[in-house]
Amino acid sequence: MTVQALEAEDADMDRIFEIASLAFDHNEPLWDVFWPQHWEAEGRKKGAERMRETRNTDAHTKYIKAVDTETGVIMGMSKWSIYANNTLPDMGEIKYIKNFWKDDEELAFATAMTGLFVEERNAAIKASGGNLVSLDILAIDPKYQRRGVGGKLVEWGTDKADELGVEAVVESSVFGKGLYEKHGYLFKNDCVVSVPGPREHIKGEFAWLVRPKTQ
Repeated sequence: MTVQALEAEDADMDRIFEIASLAFDHNEPLWDVFWPQHWEAEGRKKGAERMRETRNTDAHTKYIKAVDTETGVIMGMSKWSIYANNTLPDMGEIKYIKNFWKDDEELAFATAMTGLFVEERNAAIKASGGNLVSLDILAIDPKYQRRGVGGKLVEWGTDKADELGVEAVVESSVFGKGLYEKHGYLFKNDCVVSVPGPREHIKGEFAWLVRPKTQ
C-alpha cells in the first residue's frame, strides 16, 4: 500500500468529516462540544458543510487527505493553517452559526471553550508576525491506523513549514504527541482549559508542541 497526502477538494469533505468523527468518537470531550451530534447522519452532514465552508472562505486553511493510491480510499485527514508573508489572520471575537447547537447555552459554551482552546495557538501566530504553520486537526479512520497514514499527514505540513522557513505548531492529544516528536516537534507543555460554571467538569486537554524552523 502506498499512501499519498493531497489537498482535499469539496467533494471529499463528507468523507473527511466522517473520518474525524470516527477517529475522535467520544474520546475527546471537546470534539463533542465543537461538533454537536457528529455521530449522527445529520450532525455529520452539518460538520462536512462547515468544513467545506471553511475551506472555501479561509485562505489560510488547507484540508489534506491521505489516500491509498491503489484503491483511492481516503484513510486519514488533517487541517493545516498556513501563515506566510507577515500576514496575520483576524483573531477577533469568535462567532459560530447558531443553528449548529440546540440552544443559546450550548452555543455560548462552545464559543467560550473555543476561545480558551486557541489561546496558545493565537499567541504563537502573533509572536511569529504571521509566519507560521499550524496543525489544527489530524485524524485517521480506525480501520487504517498503524499504516503510516499519520506520518504522511504530518510530513505534508512540515514540508510546507520547511518550504516557507517557519516554525510549525500543534495541539496534540496527550497520548498522540509521540507521532509529532518523531517528526521534529518538541514538547513544550500540557494545557488544560475549562469554562467556569456548571460545565467546568468538561475540560480540554492537549500537549503543545513546536517544531523549530530549519532554515
